[in-house]
Amino acid sequence: MTVDVHVVSHTHWDREWYLTREQFRLRLVDLIDRVLDLLERDSAFAHYHLDGQTIVLEDYLEMRPEQTGRVRRAIASGRLLVGPWYVMPDEFLVSGEALVRNLAIGYRIAESYGGSMPVGYLPDLFGHVAQMPQILRQLGLDNAILWRGFGGRRAEYWWEAPDGSSVLLMHLPPEGYCNATRVAFNGDEMVARAMRAVDYERERTVSGQVLLMNGVDHVEPHPAIPQLVDRLSQNDGIRARHSTLAAYVDGVRRRVTREDAPPLETVAGELRGGEDYANLLPGVLSARVYLKQANARIQTELERDAEPLSTFAWLAGHSYPRGELRYAWRTLIQNQPHDSICGCSIDAVHEENMSRFARAEQVAEALAERAATHLGDLVAPAPEGALRLVVFNTDAQARSGVVEATIDLPYASAEPHRRVDPEALDRPVRFWPRDAYIAGVSDGNGAAMPFQLLDEHDVIATVMSRYETPWQLHARRARLLFRADEIPSFGYATFDVHFDNAALKGCATNAGTDVSPAAQPFRAVTAADRTIENEHLRVTVNDDGTLDVEEKATGRVIRRAATLEDVGDVGDEYNYSPPANDVRITTSGPAEISRIVAGPLRAAFHFGYELQVPASASADRRSRSLETVSMSVSLEVSLDAGSRHVAVRATVVNRARDHRLRILVPSGAARVASVRSDSAFACIERPAERVPPPGKLMELPVSAAPFQSFVDAGDARGGVTVMSSGLAEYEIVAEPNEGSRNTIALTLIRAVGDLSRDDLVTRPSGHAGPSVSTPGAQCLGVHRFRIGIAPRSIPPAAVALFAASRAFLLPVRSQIAGSNAGPGSRSQSFIALTSEPSGIVLSALTGADDRDAVILRLFNPEPHATRVTVALTDGMASAFVVDLLERRQEEVAVVDGGATLDVAPSQIRTIEVVPLG
Repeated sequence: MTVDVHVVSHTHWDREWYLTREQFRLRLVDLIDRVLDLLERDSAFAHYHLDGQTIVLEDYLEMRPEQTGRVRRAIASGRLLVGPWYVMPDEFLVSGEALVRNLAIGYRIAESYGGSMPVGYLPDLFGHVAQMPQILRQLGLDNAILWRGFGGRRAEYWWEAPDGSSVLLMHLPPEGYCNATRVAFNGDEMVARAMRAVDYERERTVSGQVLLMNGVDHVEPHPAIPQLVDRLSQNDGIRARHSTLAAYVDGVRRRVTREDAPPLETVAGELRGGEDYANLLPGVLSARVYLKQANARIQTELERDAEPLSTFAWLAGHSYPRGELRYAWRTLIQNQPHDSICGCSIDAVHEENMSRFARAEQVAEALAERAATHLGDLVAPAPEGALRLVVFNTDAQARSGVVEATIDLPYASAEPHRRVDPEALDRPVRFWPRDAYIAGVSDGNGAAMPFQLLDEHDVIATVMSRYETPWQLHARRARLLFRADEIPSFGYATFDVHFDNAALKGCATNAGTDVSPAAQPFRAVTAADRTIENEHLRVTVNDDGTLDVEEKATGRVIRRAATLEDVGDVGDEYNYSPPANDVRITTSGPAEISRIVAGPLRAAFHFGYELQVPASASADRRSRSLETVSMSVSLEVSLDAGSRHVAVRATVVNRARDHRLRILVPSGAARVASVRSDSAFACIERPAERVPPPGKLMELPVSAAPFQSFVDAGDARGGVTVMSSGLAEYEIVAEPNEGSRNTIALTLIRAVGDLSRDDLVTRPSGHAGPSVSTPGAQCLGVHRFRIGIAPRSIPPAAVALFAASRAFLLPVRSQIAGSNAGPGSRSQSFIALTSEPSGIVLSALTGADDRDAVILRLFNPEPHATRVTVALTDGMASAFVVDLLERRQEEVAVVDGGATLDVAPSQIRTIEVVPLG
């Protein structure tokens, strides 16, 4: 068979890895300088690929701004290829929304320089999410080129997402993206090496298209490649060209879609296997967990607070901070390349990651605070002697439950000799008597709501001004809980905090004062001895520090939940690897309860214990050391009134090296066959145990798998849902001496000391990167975690799992209304969204990137279709279905003020809504 050989010159540019960003950047500048010279000097050197990402352009042009014209001409002519990514991410450790923003930023940058490469290029990502084919399709891409996560031996497949979207998949060879790297021009030997690659690929291809990838990590182009192409073309049965990935994809597409073409095999869903083909490197899910926690926290701040609140404020008449949000997203995404967010780089890289996270978080939080303040200044004023709280709900469902709010009550200036003009302040200051106490909370109808004062203490508060230097005040900071019913979706409700109000003094404090039935239409949570309970759950703290959680309706008990398990780890940043003679340590107490919060809205126990563990691996790394250290563990176990989950806050002081710490939650089922967890735009069901394929393996398959906010395990009669944010790795395990896997294990800390090692029993193929010591990956110090445990009977619907995890992990936000509050409503929903049947999850609520409109991104995790209707409270002029780049695809008719569209099973839908006026 005659084959078309596409010789593709490229570099794979890890922006930061075993060197820092700036060290690699100097090499990048040299590389692009020489690439531009080569392209202009030699027309036979037709093309060069900058790794499918565009951040390299920013990094280069920041140091070489005078080269902007040359770069633009090279890209516009199709000789220098960039995009569609901004950075090459990890697909499992970032949200689906972050993947979309990454691609959108990359595409727009590439287009601004002359064009984005029309290829779904995924060369070195550590596995692939199930919805990636749909994501690519909604970007206008019908193909994907990938390597890891899949063990198929053919070069061409169809890859199908859960909704049925499919793309043409080109599978790189076992060598990955460098099967023609070592072919520097030296005559016959160069051609012989290239021919060996051609012969191997000839056996894999169905289409007759052969891809030779001439490049690898951080290498420059070899100017003799055109000579290699000429020599290859002299062989019978070979048509060679210096080509592009897009030309290769076009050639494959033309051949496999012909009527006489043999059918391609279809691969469906998530790709996290193929360990007999290439390393998956699954240990990156738990390397340097602190990075994952920071990333999840800032993603949440942007997706659930800064963007929705800024959109509400824009609908209410304020300007939309488009540029500020772009900056925050870009800064965050710069930490999402696979070598960065995966925690598999040198210590200096991850120190810079944390600084970058801090910048993104500061902007995101400030934008959310600014929007909330704008909205708070619009609501109706509070009655005399009261303080008005505005409680925001940015989700698509109304919220009810216990709200936690923090309020500052200024009582004196901390600068008594300074005169401040009140008119110069951004917001008026209202002073309160120092001894004023909170007497009650009422809702928008004036009805008394149950409340609970958690704590209060003195602080120095700072008041900002555009015209004055900051003014510091003495204030009393109070943290309180109150019951809230039906906070509207996409909006807010207001509540008044009353002081010294005799009519409301009968509510509650931490002392557990009784509340009259009329003022308390709920069942209080209680604490007694070592047990806390509400109407749904009874939670008992055992002597060893574990929990027994009883679902009262069924009598089912999850026993010894929150057990900590510590084992040795002599692996590296890429893979967990146990020592040959391991020692397993578990929670043994004694747990001394130090403080009790008695309700009525929240009951909690505070307790702690010491976990004695080996200090490190032994010198020969075959066992754990005889020397031990104490890891201090403190826990707060709390239960809110009406809640169906128990919340566990754990603080661990890690003083040990070379180990893995996990928290265990039994499912209550005798055996767990499959488990569900969330991924990008989907709820994924996986087998509880992976069986290794036969034959030689690059690395041993593991049953540990990724999640983003929830893991649900059990059987048809009962189970448990565990929720957390920032943790990314779970496994269904069996207790020692028990045969069946039935317990969820979440990895809290995986402490290792090397970027890569070549002596891992779990990765017999050897090194996965350079051998560099990374003492920072031992993760010594203080770590904090928050986990929700929710026993359940029948398996919940996927949409219910998303709703429960969001209610736990994304609490509503409160803001003190301004003293000069406007005439706005006590309660308002800016956007109305309904679905029938229920099955919609919100991914994004934001302003359009380049026009005055609202963008809603939704997905349907259920196996049935649903019909969605969207309306703006103040009216909408038009509505459109748009793709992930916000390009209009079709107009949706506005009928009776709303736009209705169908969302198919597992489908992602993006809707543009244009307000009136």
